[in-house]
Amino acid sequence: MKRAERAGCPVLVLTVDLPAGRNTETEARFAKNDTRQCANCHQPGWAGILRRKPMFDGLDLNGVSFSFPGLTWEFVRRLKDTTKMKLVLKGIETREDAALCVQHGVDGIIVSNHGGRAQEGGRATIECLPEVVDAVQGKMPVLVDGGVRQSTDVFKALALGAKGVGIGRPYIWGLAAFGRPGVDRVLDLLTRELTLMMRHAGVTSVGKLDRTFIIDGRRS
Repeated sequence: MKRAERAGCPVLVLTVDLPAGRNTETEARFAKNDTRQCANCHQPGWAGILRRKPMFDGLDLNGVSFSFPGLTWEFVRRLKDTTKMKLVLKGIETREDAALCVQHGVDGIIVSNHGGRAQEGGRATIECLPEVVDAVQGKMPVLVDGGVRQSTDVFKALALGAKGVGIGRPYIWGLAAFGRPGVDRVLDLLTRELTLMMRHAGVTSVGKLDRTFIIDGRRS
């Protein structure tokens, strides 16, 4: 954390949506169809731990666990007291936890469920977003990720109150297929699609998006 701060990083993101590992049933069902060698990317004996990356050079990770089931708000307070960086919690999905974020001085929230990999029966993040936005009452920015595949998804998230949208796999697909030009193309497609969607909706700026553009199927 201190090394990131010295490098000029302005924001620290603490992931709280996967504190105790996961049970990926779908992945297990398809495992026999995957012919890749786990040892190419992961440590022998445990496919869940990636090989050491250059970003970890100079750090002693022996005995360090990336699962933290004992995470508490006291730990969040200690982080706040230890760094000058802004602190964002990634993995908030309910109004109750969002209200606690406000209470404990968190600087921002990312509504996320770890790509649905923590457990497969939860709500989509787009469903969780409105109650989190309502709970913070504009006191901090709320972002959202998970399942964003095209800019109609971005449009809906922004209309529901998100200040930003996290996109992962589309970038990776572009990178895997064409390298950097593939990522540039994904960004171009998303920008053009969002512009097109806003024109269809008659919206001249992102700041004018609100929930009136979303049909709530739960309303009578």
